[in-house]
Amino acid sequence: MSSLFTGVAPFNRALDYHLERHNVLATNIAHVDTPRYKPSDLARIPENGFANVMHVTLQRTNGMHMATGAAGPMVGQAFQDLSAGGGPDGNFVSIDREAAKLAANKVRYDVVSVLIKSELDGLMRAAADGQG
Repeated sequence: MSSLFTGVAPFNRALDYHLERHNVLATNIAHVDTPRYKPSDLARIPENGFANVMHVTLQRTNGMHMATGAAGPMVGQAFQDLSAGGGPDGNFVSIDREAAKLAANKVRYDVVSVLIKSELDGLMRAAADGQG
């Protein structure tokens, strides 16, 4: 049964990443007037990169368990993005830069959503024996 959804799993991780990144970027925008605030961003973690980030390796104790990293909570690694430069109050948030990153992230989220819908529609047609 789980093999039916193998095509959707990478999209699921992508949606999780873009949702998590949206929250990080929205937080940056909310702190545009906070003195000495340093904005964060989220970098993708490769599918098998969990071991490299956390310096640990996860193992399945049973072959029926989900594969390592298949639906883990960690989809991105936060880092401080100080590339916009600091203002007189020490705040590094550029509202234009953060808004542009937020808009681009939303477009990516929307594209992944369409791809998932297409994949699931194909599964529904297959389940209905092509009638639908």
